[in-house]
Amino acid sequence: MSVATVTDDCPDSFDGSGYAVRECDELLAGGRSETAEVDAFLDHIDEIDREQRWHARFGAPVEDFEHENDGAFIAPLVFELGDIRSLLANWAYVQSAMSISDPFRLMLDYTRAMMAFLLFKPLLSSIEIIGLGGGSLAKYCHKYLPDSAIRGVEIDPDVIAVGDQFCMPQASERFETIWADGFDFVAQDERKADIILIDGFGKHGQSPQLCSLEFYRACRSRLNPGGIFVANLCDHPWKHLPMLARMRECFGQIATLPVEEGRNRIVFAFKDRDLHFDRDGLVEAAKSLELTHPLPLVSFAEELLW
Repeated sequence: MSVATVTDDCPDSFDGSGYAVRECDELLAGGRSETAEVDAFLDHIDEIDREQRWHARFGAPVEDFEHENDGAFIAPLVFELGDIRSLLANWAYVQSAMSISDPFRLMLDYTRAMMAFLLFKPLLSSIEIIGLGGGSLAKYCHKYLPDSAIRGVEIDPDVIAVGDQFCMPQASERFETIWADGFDFVAQDERKADIILIDGFGKHGQSPQLCSLEFYRACRSRLNPGGIFVANLCDHPWKHLPMLARMRECFGQIATLPVEEGRNRIVFAFKDRDLHFDRDGLVEAAKSLELTHPLPLVSFAEELLW
């Protein structure tokens, strides 16, 4: 997730469901590249409450700010700027960002990087997403991986309730939204998956339960042979070290992909042990995949660390 706040110059309004929507009259200049568009969006919302936002994410205890801002934030908050619609969990994080004109496009760097599992496993039948949010990954997988069934697990019913505003796929044999705690779901549900994507954040940041050794073990046990566990880590890089150590202990083999925007690091942990990675082979696979996927997969293949 990327750091964000809501600007004070955008008047509040409410949609029919009662969830807060803030619309800003400023429009992003036409013809900008995807990166410039997102940068302009993040720069705009980065200007307000900077000190509070950074303390909420990296510094002061949560209670220092909870009482000060009671009533100032109605979550989930849907924020719009130009062609971008975003979902905020609190003042510190943007949960999702969507292009209104192209809802299936992955706007944020870390979501594109999470899809780099395709380099290792381009053909798959089942995907689980723990931390559905605005459904960016779910929508992309639903459109571009038509042979895959997708289960999205979300703990916050209010987030699920605003799914229509983010063009979430309708329930079908291929797509299921599950209201559940991600830790409990993985521990109790008996189904298997080829890919498990972990992007579980709430108003206090990354869920400690979803970073535990017990959770990693439960995920590994529910992966099919050849399966891949993909986690989005978001914080100061040195804070990733305990989680990376737990993943190595559980899975044995991991690869990482740093994403500069928002201090993200994407981790790929493999069900199968003792794998050999061939970078040249991954680059060639990426070139083929880019014919059908609008993702910078060649760059990802070149930047992977293991």
